[in-house]
Amino acid sequence: MPKLIREGGPMKTFKEFLRESADKDNAFRERVLLFEHEVYKRIPGTQNSFRSDSGNTNTMTLRHSHVYAKPKGRGGEVYAVNIDGSGHDGSSGMAIPARHADFFRSKGYTIPETNILESLDPDSLQEDQFTLVVLQE
Repeated sequence: MPKLIREGGPMKTFKEFLRESADKDNAFRERVLLFEHEVYKRIPGTQNSFRSDSGNTNTMTLRHSHVYAKPKGRGGEVYAVNIDGSGHDGSSGMAIPARHADFFRSKGYTIPETNILESLDPDSLQEDQFTLVVLQE
């Protein structure tokens, strides 16, 4: 097959271009898999994995972690927890396993002793912090 000539050297044939593109695509996939391994880590003693996200002042989110049912972020999200122990993305009020709670505590998360995300401690409540509103029809 004739090769096209362009300034600076011969131009690639279409087959050469496709072969080179496939090689680049495989290299890209390998990098993504390597990155995925770094992103999703295992919670020790479990089959669950987690991914930590930094806080964002623009979206008013705290540093938090998403926990998944299976290794490498597979199996669906089980819950998400903020650094202050509150639920993230709708996980408020959820009880998490003791191993998970202990693990996140070791990472600096403030998980309540009840292992329930965003649970209230009645002893810490003060009258001037809340207003009671009674709604009637």
